[in-house]
Amino acid sequence: MADSAESHASTQSSVVDAASYQEILHQHFKLDTFRQGQREAIEHILHGRNTLVVMPTGSGKSLIYQFCAMVLPDTALIISPLIALMKDQVDRLQSMGIAATFINSSLSIEEQTRRMAFLAAGKWHLVYVAPERLRNPTFLAALRHAKVSLLAVDEAHCISQWGHDFRPDYLYIGHVRALLGNPVTVALTATATVDVQQDIIDQLKLPGTERVITGFSRPNLVFHVRYTPDLVSKMQQVIKVLGVVKGAGIIYVGTRRDAEELASALQTDYQIATFVYHGGMEKSQRSLMQDAYLNTTNAVMIATNAFGMGIDRPDVRFVVHYNIPGSVEAYYQEAGRAGRDGKLAQCVLLYAPQDRQLQEWFIQNDAPSRNELIALHHTLATHSRNGIALMSLEVLLRITHLFEVKLRVGLSQLEAVGALDRQESEGVALRYAVSDLTDEALNQAQTDVQRRRAYKRGQLDKMITYAETTTRCRQRMLVEHFGDTGPLKASPCCDWHIREARREAHPNYGLTASKVPANEETEKVSSVDVTASLFAAGLKVKEIAVRRGLTMSTIYHHAAQLIAVGKLDLRRAVSEDVEIKVRQAAETVGHTDKLTPLKQILPESVEFGEIRCVVAAMQTERGGVEHPANHTETS
Repeated sequence: MADSAESHASTQSSVVDAASYQEILHQHFKLDTFRQGQREAIEHILHGRNTLVVMPTGSGKSLIYQFCAMVLPDTALIISPLIALMKDQVDRLQSMGIAATFINSSLSIEEQTRRMAFLAAGKWHLVYVAPERLRNPTFLAALRHAKVSLLAVDEAHCISQWGHDFRPDYLYIGHVRALLGNPVTVALTATATVDVQQDIIDQLKLPGTERVITGFSRPNLVFHVRYTPDLVSKMQQVIKVLGVVKGAGIIYVGTRRDAEELASALQTDYQIATFVYHGGMEKSQRSLMQDAYLNTTNAVMIATNAFGMGIDRPDVRFVVHYNIPGSVEAYYQEAGRAGRDGKLAQCVLLYAPQDRQLQEWFIQNDAPSRNELIALHHTLATHSRNGIALMSLEVLLRITHLFEVKLRVGLSQLEAVGALDRQESEGVALRYAVSDLTDEALNQAQTDVQRRRAYKRGQLDKMITYAETTTRCRQRMLVEHFGDTGPLKASPCCDWHIREARREAHPNYGLTASKVPANEETEKVSSVDVTASLFAAGLKVKEIAVRRGLTMSTIYHHAAQLIAVGKLDLRRAVSEDVEIKVRQAAETVGHTDKLTPLKQILPESVEFGEIRCVVAAMQTERGGVEHPANHTETS
């Protein structure tokens, strides 16, 4: 079907005159002026032009489609991956007297049915749904009755396999757009390179797309990189930031285990209260943590990258990255959650060259191997009846033993090569028509994976370059990555400018592993050895921590490393009674790739550090150290 965006133009272009823009803005949204880029995007949409909007976090992207929904006839459909954010936005819109709703799995079946009936009757101006909802025929039927005049795709970078937060369900949006008669569409994101921008346009099939791209510079943010070659120096920098910068903050870590242990160390050794958020927690736990963080003055959140998308807290005064992210896009989006109120905020990256290994592991494990893909297809085929497999994601995770991200990507790959055809879901179960998986299809899938991984390694290289630079403005490097060559208004905007102003260079900034001075490299290597010698001298964990002036969490971390390589007997760090309890807990849970489930069923007296040591011993018994589980968080 031909694109119908231009067919809307004659009716839309005359709807709003110059005076009416201000009247609608004030009447419905209680605002007096538009922010940069908002009115330009709105005018494109109301003239029937498909539009791509790339604007920094906190710049008011949601107002664009909300404003247009108030002007256009019929219904605006908003695609968002964030169920929690849906409710927040709908509550705010309803408080303004705007007919808005959301339809998602948090509602009872009866309530979903009621809202879809109202949708079919054209009762809503805005309807928020997650992308997976678009596969539901009942929902699509209601949409067709409602007539969709505007399709808004929020967090649009999720549709691109070249972006930092690819979500396979987004790939279906272009198909549904065609089914709905190609309504005028706006795609919105905070971070997208030129390549990702074009991929968004191609995937959504948006002809003649207008682009509204505002400056990426954040004048109130100051960017720093601190060279932290080991856990001790990382902790020192975290404590320094917490001591100097007053207010709410976010500390991003690379793994769920890091989140738990850093929070435990700050609470135990420094009496600093924190909240924890990662994809391994139950949804109810995550919601509690998120709500508590948003409603607590000067709160500190320690989280994986599962936290933050759509979080509306304007007064975040600092964002610390405990580990280097995998791309500049990911870093700038997460760091950009600081200072959304326009006031001064600090963005600090703690850089250790060895942290690259974690990101390399993420890249290498971002999709199933050839054998894993074959096994996934075989699982669906053997559980099918008359060519139809009906299985929940939870069951597939349990049978295949794949990480959730791998499983979702694998299902998407099988769909892309024609081996699966996803149909209407039945409750929590996924329904697939299963076809043959040929060698040609497998080769195609693996070629796509290798191409994507090569791209990701290139993006990681750019992130490393940012961390190691000693001769350029950091914020200039960030904005130029997105094609923004405009002037920077920030002063100072980064540690490089601060150093230049003070005429003194920090000796550790920008050092690669090969450039680390010999005395620092010796200190990094010998720290665990010093702990080992004190264990050998008969000291206990607490005594070593006091002797060395380090946290007990750090000493337990050293102990786990030593246990893993056979240089320390478990009994030197953990009592027999604790070991027995941890092993029993592991048997009950069924795995040791996450510490939280073990901690939850163990006595409160058993510390995370002790659990980690026992797990290290168990993994060594199985023939090697286990890799971090479910590292890529996409809650």
